[in-house]
Amino acid sequence: MSEFLWKDRDRQAYAYPFNPRPECLDMIRRTPSMALDIGCGSGGVGQALGQRYPRCELWGCESDASAARMARAHFDRILEEDVQTADFGALGLARPFDLVCLFDVLEHLVNPWQLLDGLKRIVTKDAQVLVSLPNASNLPMLYDALRGHWRYTHWGLLDFTHLRFFTDFDARKMFYQTGFRVLDHRWTFLGLGREIFARHEAESFPLVLTVGSLLLKVQSVAELARLCTDQNLYLLSPHHGELLDDAEREMASNGYPPTYAFGR
Repeated sequence: MSEFLWKDRDRQAYAYPFNPRPECLDMIRRTPSMALDIGCGSGGVGQALGQRYPRCELWGCESDASAARMARAHFDRILEEDVQTADFGALGLARPFDLVCLFDVLEHLVNPWQLLDGLKRIVTKDAQVLVSLPNASNLPMLYDALRGHWRYTHWGLLDFTHLRFFTDFDARKMFYQTGFRVLDHRWTFLGLGREIFARHEAESFPLVLTVGSLLLKVQSVAELARLCTDQNLYLLSPHHGELLDDAEREMASNGYPPTYAFGR
């Protein structure tokens, strides 16, 4: 091991935990019969799905060979190829998936929009799609940035392999633009945000929040939750272009509120 993360990353063996992700699977509303876990790791979610839904056919997709070997014990089929280019018919898929899991996957892709758009070719018309995404509007992370620090880590919000960063708003724009409606949204507090939220959630709003030397006016408990969240969790389903109201039409559009960052 060297002293530098950028030197060590490619040398490390697979080390992600065997995580069944119950906080995500608890969002499932209907019993699935065909499930696909993209980025299935060593199989924690596959094991949990098999225990919850023993009649469900389980497929996993994992690019890391060592993780895929471990995952085979918990899935009916494991693919070690790019799900965006895989020929599922040739691989033996006889019916579309009615459940897809994307747990901490989209932020690692150059074009996650393309993956979501392509999913529609292999899912049922009312498929359940579960997504977890790191929260780019996490206040402790942004406070570090305001102090001049953007420190990549082995895992977490600034995992060295993250390529894309999404706030809840940006994630919703991506989902609606690629053909998916948000049916449920939950969040998890994993770091310092948990302490901040617990300390202030019962106070009167608006309130002035102090984080280090930063003073921030927070308008509501919902805004406090957005700032303290580490991971946003979503249940999606295809909308087939049938948008229910102006809010959904706006999410599916290319429109965007005014922003201040340099660029176009």
